[in-house]
Amino acid sequence: MKKLVKNSISMFLVSYIMVLVVPLLIATIGFQIAFRIVEDNLKVTHINMLQRSADIIENELVDVESIALQIASDNVILEMASKKKGDSNYILPALDALDNFTLYLNYKDIDLLSSSKAYIYLKNTDLVLYERSYYKPHYFRTYVRGWDIDYDQWRMEMDNIDSMRSGFRRSGNGFEYVFPFSKQIFGEKQGVIVFRIDGDVVARKMEFINNLDSRETYMVEILDETGGQLWASHSAEEFPELSFEDLEKSYLEKDGLSVIVAKSEKIGLYYVLVLPVKESLSQLAALKNIVLLLLVSATAVGVALALTQAVRKGRPVDEALHALSPVGEEPERYVNLGTAVSDIVKKHENVLQEVEQNKITLQKAFFDELLKAEFSTEAQLRYRAEKVDVDIDNQFYQTAFIQLFAENDFISVDQQTINEIKVVSRLMKDYLRKISGNNVWFHKKNYNSEIAIFAIDNIEEDVFDLIKQTKEWVMGECHIEITSGIGGTCNNLLLIWRSMEEARIALENCSRNNPVVSYRAELVKSDEYYFPSIAEEKLEEGIRSGQWQETKDILALLETENCVNRKLHRSKFIKLNQKFMDILGGACNKEELQEKAFWINEVLMQPEIPQQEYFQRLRQLYRKVCNDNVEKKQEQKSQMVEEIKEYIRAHFCESDMGLTKVGSQFRVSESYLSTLFKEQSGGNFGDFLETLRIERACELLQDRTITVNEVAEEVGYNSVQSFRRAFKRVKGVSPKEQREKGEGNH
Repeated sequence: MKKLVKNSISMFLVSYIMVLVVPLLIATIGFQIAFRIVEDNLKVTHINMLQRSADIIENELVDVESIALQIASDNVILEMASKKKGDSNYILPALDALDNFTLYLNYKDIDLLSSSKAYIYLKNTDLVLYERSYYKPHYFRTYVRGWDIDYDQWRMEMDNIDSMRSGFRRSGNGFEYVFPFSKQIFGEKQGVIVFRIDGDVVARKMEFINNLDSRETYMVEILDETGGQLWASHSAEEFPELSFEDLEKSYLEKDGLSVIVAKSEKIGLYYVLVLPVKESLSQLAALKNIVLLLLVSATAVGVALALTQAVRKGRPVDEALHALSPVGEEPERYVNLGTAVSDIVKKHENVLQEVEQNKITLQKAFFDELLKAEFSTEAQLRYRAEKVDVDIDNQFYQTAFIQLFAENDFISVDQQTINEIKVVSRLMKDYLRKISGNNVWFHKKNYNSEIAIFAIDNIEEDVFDLIKQTKEWVMGECHIEITSGIGGTCNNLLLIWRSMEEARIALENCSRNNPVVSYRAELVKSDEYYFPSIAEEKLEEGIRSGQWQETKDILALLETENCVNRKLHRSKFIKLNQKFMDILGGACNKEELQEKAFWINEVLMQPEIPQQEYFQRLRQLYRKVCNDNVEKKQEQKSQMVEEIKEYIRAHFCESDMGLTKVGSQFRVSESYLSTLFKEQSGGNFGDFLETLRIERACELLQDRTITVNEVAEEVGYNSVQSFRRAFKRVKGVSPKEQREKGEGNH
């Protein structure tokens, strides 16, 4: 044995093998680390792709909810819904309701919403408003069956719309949004709005799945807040059931499948991507197999060469390593390996670039909210801007009010006209984005008008030239006249609505000979008071919600515009005062308003109205009303939470007790209910409910004839596992230990 160990061939063989094995071990560990990094990157990429698609779809679903609310608030449609069979004056309201419904459906470009899949059922007249016509349910059943919906079940639901809840739900071969409505808030429901969501469009908005190799084995699905399936790209028979705990994770592996979950922020829906683990990482798995094969081959060839070199006594180690593969093959394999990894990374970088392009849609939603003055603080504005990747620092902003078909005075608008306007509007916006370097966003004001918001680097940039160039291009390409008013610049986005108001004033001064007008002071009638609708809305919102700082800022703006920039006659100033009093009237009772109006009238009755003193008194009045409303809201909130607690105490043993049920009972959203409960009680809704259940469970555990499973069911838990976890969390011991502890005390 010693002779064998000291044998020179054996010594060379051992040394050659050691020289071979150590680099192979290092290479193997390095490859494993690299593969793990690439695998983690692939998972993150899939998560980001799904989240981006979920955000895009969610924005459109929020728009669907918004349109439904607008339709349900339309006076013409409400009047038609209140009509009953045999009522007189039936025809004109019916035709007006048809026109209004059609205009609402075409007001926004919502890809998920098709007008051929939207209808309103009117209970009192037993009619269905659909596709610019009315149908008796018996004739409408052809469409219902075409959507794979059982007509008898549909009919039963329409007869019982009072029990119907608004929201998204699965129906037939797709899913839909339903919104029951009535003329009175708490009255009997008079109709229901139904929007069928286009499943094919949902699939198109999930285009990232085209980059997956195994298209037959993936599944994308949308689940509601209860975990029920709304839409799926494939049959779900091959895929696992997901619990709520699973849905709260962004990534998990279950039953040999990769499950990626994205949850929407506003609606509470879940977006799920399911892929077989091997298929989702198929390229990486193939790459691992190639590397493993190369390492095994290298080891086998290396051992053989090491033996040969050892026999030859003295072959240099570098020649042995060079002989691991034929000349030129090792560098080729190394290059192929790097290329394979690079291909995977490059492929997913391309997908991320596509996701990046979808930011335009999110940014559009941001500017829509901005023009509606929905941001109350700069902090809220900056948070949303950062979320959608909009740079709001060191830039000026300017708006332009653009009107298509400026020469036409449309008395009525038909579908063909709306379609023509859509085409021209899209061409115009694409051209304006092109010449402005994509630094422009759009908000549809009405069927033939657009608000353009320009982000400009410096004050010298001329939006006037961009609009004029666009006007000439539209005239040359489409032979259509446009007019445009251009507002002033601002560096505070919270005041962008003021630039929009200036653009509107400039638009009113456009003419055939002067189709593009920039705002200037001369355009304003100095004897007309200044009180734009957005300022009125913000003032009403501020005083109603008790936000004094925002109310104070609006009052300061109105004082500057009416007392400094304008010279109002007495009659105009009195009309301005009436606007302020009307707003106060919405926040005060009649007696309080009379007292406040008398105090203001002391100033107005003077021969020369002291405008500065008037606004000083007005600010005092508005501040007092703001403070009163804050106190009233706090009292209402406190009382509401106490009522909620009493309701929970009476029903906590019911298995479906939760935010959804309580929110429906008290007619508030789940998110608002959760925030309100924590704000007023200092604790979470779930903790309060859980404590009540566990305290009752402790009482029941004292009875040895009742099993732990029965106790869990008795206090509202659907599974004994959930009950045990909750009990341990509250009491620090298991139900069994609590029972034994109780017996010990006796």
